[in-house]
Amino acid sequence: MLRAAATSPKGVLTILAFLAAILCSVPSMAAAPYVLGVSDKLTVKVVQWKAAETEFTEWTALGGDYVVGADGMVNFPMVGPLPAAGETSADVSAALAAALKQTLGLPAAPIVSIEIAEYGPIYVSGDVSTPGEYPFAPGLTVVKAIALAGGERRGAEAGARPEREMLTTTGNLDVSEDEYARLLIRRARLDAEIAGNTDIEIPPELKGHAETPELVEAERAILNARTRQAEAQASSLSDEVALLKSQIEAFEQKRKNTEAQLQTAREQLDKITTLSDNGLALASRVASLQTNVADLEARLLDTETATLQAQQDIAAAERERAQLNDQRITDLNLERQTVDGQIGALELKIDTQRGLVQEAALYTGAAVPGDSAPTYSYTIIRGEDEVAADLSTAVQAGDVVVAHLQLAN
Repeated sequence: MLRAAATSPKGVLTILAFLAAILCSVPSMAAAPYVLGVSDKLTVKVVQWKAAETEFTEWTALGGDYVVGADGMVNFPMVGPLPAAGETSADVSAALAAALKQTLGLPAAPIVSIEIAEYGPIYVSGDVSTPGEYPFAPGLTVVKAIALAGGERRGAEAGARPEREMLTTTGNLDVSEDEYARLLIRRARLDAEIAGNTDIEIPPELKGHAETPELVEAERAILNARTRQAEAQASSLSDEVALLKSQIEAFEQKRKNTEAQLQTAREQLDKITTLSDNGLALASRVASLQTNVADLEARLLDTETATLQAQQDIAAAERERAQLNDQRITDLNLERQTVDGQIGALELKIDTQRGLVQEAALYTGAAVPGDSAPTYSYTIIRGEDEVAADLSTAVQAGDVVVAHLQLAN
């Protein structure tokens, strides 16, 4: 009973002012009134003015604390469930007052005030230092929610040795990336050798790279030296083949001369043999001619043998030249396969080291050089909806704020 306060006009005005203050639970300067959410705890007061008795009567049976349920409803005595989630406290107050008037058959609706005693919690998860449940407050944004959870994920020893951590990890990464660039240029040089090209095509990954010209120049020197070596070997074999062909031509001329001499010697031998049979020539003369014919036949055979040997040497030189080229291509392909394997292994190593660099940045708080710094994205799960957010996005009670760490590739 508020009889004592209502016994004078001044007291009535004081109570009315008090009730007006209660009803204005949302500040008038707020850009937008707070919208109730699931798990919000509400403090309800219901007061009826009895003009005949000039007093206010508080309905204690309806007063007390209520919680917005998971279905968004608040269950009031005598009235039953009323929608609350998505409504303002003033909306729920008006709805409850109207429902009481209708249900109880009152001539006038009672005065209902609803204050938010406790906001429903929010939940922060993902890549934050301390995921969990945190209290909501009006004006809460994603960046404030992340701050409640201790900030984005950092290591327990953050700042302990950031310089050494970053020097070690970035140093290893720099060495690996330098070796990777060298291997790419080496593979390009091997491709040029296999194709018989005289210059190296710069890999797309290294175009515009500061150290590319120096690396290309070094590999170009190797390409030129190996090309000269291969050309020298081929030229040597070509010269040998040319010499052997010249020898064969000389042997051919010698063979023709020897065959002519042999023909003449045989004709002379036939004549002297006939004369010797008739007693007109000495036997020694026949023997001398026979020796001369045998010697010419031997010389002819030697010439033919030398010609055959030269032809065999030419064939051997041609085979050696082909084998040298085939072996060179085979060796180049094997070397390229080896380089491919090294490049593949180094790519995995670089990916791992980049992850380590970014992890070092996370756990030490040190800055990441270049464009490989990790970034965060944020998502708000609101009921069944998933909403992309940024640090300035407003958070509502009951929201789940998820921080996603995105490592650079």
